[in-house]
Amino acid sequence: MSRLALLVCVVAACSKSAGNQDKVSSPPPSSSDVAAAPPAGAGPMMGKAPVQPAAPAAPGPGTPGTGDDDRLRLRPEEGTLAIVPPADAKPGAEVVAKITVTPGKGYHVNTEYPIKLTLAPPTGVTLTKTDFAAGGHDKARGDADALDEQNLAFAVKLTPAASGSYTINGKFKFAVCDRDQCLPKKETIAITVAAK
Repeated sequence: MSRLALLVCVVAACSKSAGNQDKVSSPPPSSSDVAAAPPAGAGPMMGKAPVQPAAPAAPGPGTPGTGDDDRLRLRPEEGTLAIVPPADAKPGAEVVAKITVTPGKGYHVNTEYPIKLTLAPPTGVTLTKTDFAAGGHDKARGDADALDEQNLAFAVKLTPAASGSYTINGKFKFAVCDRDQCLPKKETIAITVAAK
């Protein structure tokens, strides 16, 4: 009888072991093995990366609604861009507006950069020139009133036809450099003229 009890006990132990072979014990998953659940309402991903909503582009200083890259705007530490409208504009008389770039401390104007100023006059204003160029490989002064490492200036000659307020819009491309790199700039500009 004791042999029979021992045999039953061995058979029972073996069948418990055989039954446990299907249940493999594994360590708990690490955080890198766990996939994050998609947000509620996201639906199946079908192997595609989740789409992030695009953030609205921040307009540059003084230029509402432009989509130009902020890196192409002149930062205060890099220098200043000044637009000086004509002081006493009168209908039918030619006046001059000034556009200047003064580099900040540790920066200089890149005179080898192909500098371009393009203006679009409104109806009622005549410009003697709409496209200005300076700089380049030969460092040509071109249409600039001043072009050196410390000063870049253009004089825009214009004539208002009648009394009123006018805005001349344009694009200005230039570059400033520090001792390590040169930074191309693309500014949207506006020259406001009040003719009396």
